[in-house]
Amino acid sequence: MRDSYLIQRLDPPREAESLLGKNNPFAFGGGYRNGGLSDEAMDLLRPIFSFAYMGSAEFEFGAVPEALGRIANKAAEGDLEAFEFTILNSKVKKPWGGEANPPAPRSKSSIFVIAPTAWHDEVVERISAFAGKKGPATKEGILLAEALRPSEGWEVSTCGWLEIDNGYFFFTDRGMWERAAALFEIEAIEEETR
Repeated sequence: MRDSYLIQRLDPPREAESLLGKNNPFAFGGGYRNGGLSDEAMDLLRPIFSFAYMGSAEFEFGAVPEALGRIANKAAEGDLEAFEFTILNSKVKKPWGGEANPPAPRSKSSIFVIAPTAWHDEVVERISAFAGKKGPATKEGILLAEALRPSEGWEVSTCGWLEIDNGYFFFTDRGMWERAAALFEIEAIEEETR
C-alpha cells in the first residue's frame, strides 16, 4: 500500500435537490464536473453519500473516479470486504476547547470499512492512526477524531471517507456503509474490537 495522503471526506446524502441541482456544484471546486464522475456514477452514489469540498486541486481532476474504479475492480475480483471494528474513545484525539459529551471510561466507537481483503490489518492500523492523538499528515483535514469525539458547539457533518491513494472507504455511519457495501455487492462482517 502507498501512503495515505489524499482522503476525500463524505457527508450524508443531500436531502433535497437545490436550485443548483441534485449535487453540490461546488464540491469539486474549479475542477472537472463532479470530479470527473459520470452522471450515471453520481446517480448511483447520490443516495449513499455526498462529497465534501476539499479545497485542493488534487481532489478535483479525476482522482476520485480513479479510486472508485480501483475499488470496483477489487469488488469484481471478489477481493473486497466490508467489516466493522471498534476503537476505544480514550485513543481518539480530544477536540479543541472541550467536548460536547465526554466519553465514558472504556467506551468505544464503531468504524465501518470497505477495503481489499489483503489490506485488512493495515487499513485498521491506518484508520486508528487517523483518529489518534498524532495521526499521519494528509493533504487536507480528515475530521475523523472530530466525528468520533465532537467539540462543544461545533458539529461535524462528515461521517464517511474515501482514501484515494490506495482505494478504500471508512465510515462512522452504519447506514452509509451498508448502502456502499450493497453497491459493490459485498456482505458486511460483524464487529471486531480494537
